Amino acid sequence: MSENKYEDNAVVQPEERLNDTAQPADASGSAAGLGGDSAGPAGSAEPAGSGQSKTFTRRSVLAMAGCGVAGLVVGGVLASWGVTERSIASGRIDIRTTPTKMIVTDRARCSGCQRCEMMCTLKNDGRVSQHIARVRVWDNYNYGAGIGTGEGSLGSGGGACQFTVEHCKQCADPACANYCPVHAIYADPHYGARIVDGEACVGCGMCAQACPWNMPRVDTETGISTKCISCGRCAEQCPNGAIQFIDWQDIAQKIIDQGVVRTVTLVEA
Repeated sequence: MSENKYEDNAVVQPEERLNDTAQPADASGSAAGLGGDSAGPAGSAEPAGSGQSKTFTRRSVLAMAGCGVAGLVVGGVLASWGVTERSIASGRIDIRTTPTKMIVTDRARCSGCQRCEMMCTLKNDGRVSQHIARVRVWDNYNYGAGIGTGEGSLGSGGGACQFTVEHCKQCADPACANYCPVHAIYADPHYGARIVDGEACVGCGMCAQACPWNMPRVDTETGISTKCISCGRCAEQCPNGAIQFIDWQDIAQKIIDQGVVRTVTLVEA
């Protein structure tokens, strides 16, 4: 199976889609800052003698593993977070990547409580207003070919409800930014998320109209557009663990623990 298959199913965007701070692999095949004697003891993601944790990004971890995100799925590196070939193929799991995080949403765990929407706006807007929430919970009823056909998840024609958690895709070529007449949407240089410059935004709503998923929303109280900045509040407050923000450093540690490292040499202290 090709990597493209999994990248399509998981809706994983290309590695270059956001500004990454990591250095590319050098000519020897080692990721900058990760190769040779600079690596720490086996089983540790901390460089020897550094005294502090190494900051891993998507690019450095993928270079370290010698494969792409699809390779991490097939190799079972992400299985402890529920990301497997089967879960992706079934449509249950959806994954997105930013330079600092992998965002995993599990539809099977979502109960539709909408706590993520409430807590998102409470943190980012100082009030509960689900209309402008940066994460959205939609219900999706599975009736099979149609109501009364006896198909669907329940099998008796009643259908079954499965909730879908949607958030900004942090697109490589974002329509919201492209259609903003005042160029108020840009990529945060540290986190890589597309964010809105509130001082530049004129509240015209072009970003919301341009987005295929209608993710940006104009706050009627402030007159400024809002969108997801990948802050992780939704994941912190989800009672069922339906949303996970996974640090690339944690994935790097899993790669080391499972002994699948290819492009770096880990040495005992």
